[in-house]
Amino acid sequence: MNSLKKNQEHALIEKIKDWTGSRRIGDDCAVLPGGALASVDTLVDGVHFRTGSISFRDLGWKAVAVNLSDIAAMAGRPRNILVSLSAPTSLTERALAELFRGISECARSYRVEVAGGDLTGGPVLSLSITVLGEVHEQGVLLRSGARPGDLLVCTGDFGASAAGLHLQEAGEWGGQASYVIERHCRPEPRLCEAWALLRACKGRGALIDSSDGLADAVIQLAVASRVSIVIEAEKVPVHQECIEIAGLAGLDPLDWALYGGEDYELVGCIDNDSYKVLESYGKLNPFHVIGFVNSITQDTESNLSNSAARVRLADNRLVELDGQKSFQHFEHKPD
Repeated sequence: MNSLKKNQEHALIEKIKDWTGSRRIGDDCAVLPGGALASVDTLVDGVHFRTGSISFRDLGWKAVAVNLSDIAAMAGRPRNILVSLSAPTSLTERALAELFRGISECARSYRVEVAGGDLTGGPVLSLSITVLGEVHEQGVLLRSGARPGDLLVCTGDFGASAAGLHLQEAGEWGGQASYVIERHCRPEPRLCEAWALLRACKGRGALIDSSDGLADAVIQLAVASRVSIVIEAEKVPVHQECIEIAGLAGLDPLDWALYGGEDYELVGCIDNDSYKVLESYGKLNPFHVIGFVNSITQDTESNLSNSAARVRLADNRLVELDGQKSFQHFEHKPD
């Protein structure tokens, strides 16, 4: 929906670190003294949603869920949220009531309390949620914890949210309930799954959520951990409804899975022994193995951000992941 390329976005984040002198920026949440976690996410009309394409109740749910997903991405425990709303004068009280019903519904579902916030006017609807939480008693998982020999694992499936967005934008959704629409409008933060992974690996692993797509998540893990990661395409879970919609649209469902974004699944790296613990859960194991972690080569070391993550296709070709194709949030004109 906008033009900033992923490499520009990440470069800007590095500049912000320099401008602010902060060493806490880099993972899904800031880890504060005393083990507190804090994160903020903003949804803006025309960038992250379009008024009329999503109900206000679903928008409220989604705004909270995507923030709780940041806590899940570090295996933390969310406790409170702050809601900051900028609304145009055209927004009715009925719409606001539905919005806050959705916010409260998601918060209650995950035992989180709405603790305050801010209200102001603005040209478009903008909703910012700050989530406050705590580090899990068994530790925290960062993006930088992957090691050569680890398995690449994930929860759920990928591409469904992009398929749901496609139906909405193409005007092909007649209001009927469907898996991909539900995944796009009401994502589920994988908190319990994150805690299961943390217990299995005893804090020795890496974790991120797939807010900007599976490809971007894997690239971020590889860069932060200074490793090389390979996704095996045939192992990437894609829901049948997503496959069918992609086929009707003449698109590749793997492309949606890798680059569509907004699935909010967990993507992590753990060793074989830790995965055996998860396998012992049987059908209750929420994770799938979709790849593996290697050491970086000398060539990769010199250009880590562009060459550390690849996907192995069905014909055994290794193709570099393209971070610029991942979900774009922010329009910025670099100097």
